[in-house]
Amino acid sequence: MAPVGWILLVEDEPDHRVLLREALGRVATDVPVHEVEDGQEAISWMRKRAADPEALRGGVVILDLGLPRVSGFQVLEWMREMPPLVRIPVVVLTASENPMDADHAFNLGARGYFQKPTDFRRYLDIFRRVFQIAIEASPDGADT
Repeated sequence: MAPVGWILLVEDEPDHRVLLREALGRVATDVPVHEVEDGQEAISWMRKRAADPEALRGGVVILDLGLPRVSGFQVLEWMREMPPLVRIPVVVLTASENPMDADHAFNLGARGYFQKPTDFRRYLDIFRRVFQIAIEASPDGADT
């Protein structure tokens, strides 16, 4: 199995970031987690690394949809237009209950879509699945 090298957590709500950081820390103890608060910051973060394929290797993006300035959908659209970023798995983690949002996210290339749960243990289950998605999407994983 190829390890996950880094996580970009894109979440605008500070309380949710704390909860997500805690859950990720239990599932991915040695994986660097980079946090940004909106879609524009996510694009800037990835743009800085897009020139170096090694810096992108093993990454996964956990993306909220309802972000200020640039929405999660816009981030997905931008990533799919950037050849170095196309293979980075993106997993949507959102409060949206609209099934059309899930369809739209998958059409834009998301590899997973989860509604934010109310139970902490469910976050742990979701992040275990996120890691499996990332491993399957890696060049050394089952997705190739």
